[in-house]
Amino acid sequence: MASRKIILFIVEGITEQTCLAYTLSKLLNDNQVEFAVLSGDITTRKGVTLSNAAAKIGDIVRGYASRTFRASDFLEVVHLVDMDGAYISDDHVSLKRADTPSDPSKPQRPYYSKDHIYSNNVEAIITRNHQKAEILDKLIDINRVWKTIPYSVYYFSCNLDHIMHNNSNLVERDKYKYAHSFDKTYGNNPQAFLKFLLHTDFAVQGKYDETWEFIKADHNSLNRYTNFHLYFSNPKNQRDTDHNKF
Repeated sequence: MASRKIILFIVEGITEQTCLAYTLSKLLNDNQVEFAVLSGDITTRKGVTLSNAAAKIGDIVRGYASRTFRASDFLEVVHLVDMDGAYISDDHVSLKRADTPSDPSKPQRPYYSKDHIYSNNVEAIITRNHQKAEILDKLIDINRVWKTIPYSVYYFSCNLDHIMHNNSNLVERDKYKYAHSFDKTYGNNPQAFLKFLLHTDFAVQGKYDETWEFIKADHNSLNRYTNFHLYFSNPKNQRDTDHNKF
């Protein structure tokens, strides 16, 4: 039997790992599921550009590997991103009104509706969106990182909380509670998790590239959609570098 290899999931925060780690380890138990938690969004990080985006992802993988693993120890790298309304037009970013709901612990955080982002700093959100969209366009075209490791990127829109908990503006104090509840529901029932991901309300249909074209259109990057189900589906719907999981 071939030795187990590492499937490294790159995620933005610890709640993504809490939601997904146990379930994914059961679904992908022929290999070793690991997480690189970034504590932020690599696509909007200062210093990340079109010319170095692939190298930055490679740095994340090498940082996880440290001196313990080599590139040949990895089966693939799977990057999970929040869309955050990155592809909406600039005129749909508006100043927060006095009655706009906000997280009391982080009142400066933007508020996401179905067709607008409301923010105390409109210009900063527009700049963020432009960078995020530009970097995502680049990452979608990347097939390998660290020279040899297959790479793919999947989205949750407007964010993971939106897909998993049907709330795109979950307040900070509730994120961990909801994440643990999700893990409790699906952690020991991976087939139920797959069924959840395939929900027709938010599972975008089509091949990998087609699902990315969909999320870029209109206000879709603000609404409740994901293409992560493709990771587990028939290989014809995936990238050429993907592996048949089941």
